[in-house]
Amino acid sequence: MRFTLLLLALLICCPDGAWAKSDRMKVDALEYPWSAVGRLNAGGRGYCSAVLISERHLLTAAHCLWNRIQDSWWPATSLHFVAGYQGGEAPLHSLVKSYVLADGAVMTESKSDASRDWAVVELADPLGRQAGWLQVDSDGAEKTVWVGELGYRAESPHAMTLEFGCRIVAHSDGNALFWHDCAGAKGESGGPVLAFRSDGPHVVGITSRIAVGNGLTLTGVVDLKRLADPQQFPKAAAAFAAAHNGPGHPPASGGPARPLPSDSIRRLSVGKPQSPSLELLSQLLNTAAAR
Repeated sequence: MRFTLLLLALLICCPDGAWAKSDRMKVDALEYPWSAVGRLNAGGRGYCSAVLISERHLLTAAHCLWNRIQDSWWPATSLHFVAGYQGGEAPLHSLVKSYVLADGAVMTESKSDASRDWAVVELADPLGRQAGWLQVDSDGAEKTVWVGELGYRAESPHAMTLEFGCRIVAHSDGNALFWHDCAGAKGESGGPVLAFRSDGPHVVGITSRIAVGNGLTLTGVVDLKRLADPQQFPKAAAAFAAAHNGPGHPPASGGPARPLPSDSIRRLSVGKPQSPSLELLSQLLNTAAAR
């Protein structure tokens, strides 16, 4: 109820949605850090986005693992992850070995408890060695203002896009969720929400849901700080802690995924020659977001 009132206040405050300042760009999905994100395909009937946080583990939204037709959770054997997917090409892929849902996760028509809309997925193959993985921020979105959302939107299912300059505008569910003012879309569920730190992108949340009204769209995100709560999630928090493999890790050179985001930096630099690095990428994205 409190968030409903807060959202209503935001919608009344900004009826034209004009306060949101964001940018969207297509990224080269086979350049790190984007290569650590991919499509999680379910039974040939749909997909969500997901992000590697170790060489074998993904984070995604729990509702991505729900088979609406069978009214049950998908078996792990029906799930397939493709990292760095673009243009119909899938050089990096693995079947899913198992997954752990957030304790108490249930699927209802309203998906009322978004704080449990997350899962840790274990892959059959160590795909992160070839695709790299991203660092998760144990503080979640705390002290973060600008974020970016990354994934495969339904209108461009074969191309990964990044929207940056998304401003965090609200928190709800006891700070289990935060809301930013970029318009999420079907297909991006389960994808990472990123903060651009000095050493590169950090995952601070997982895209969960969308709220729309009066010309304004907000995207709801499960805060990663919530995932490490062993009291509320004794099983899933243990799986998350075991999966998290420290700092992000670029892929080794020579494979299909390249260890530097050269294409993104070239475009963000507007033609100025600069040596690519994750630090430069963060600097460029933060500068663009703050304009």
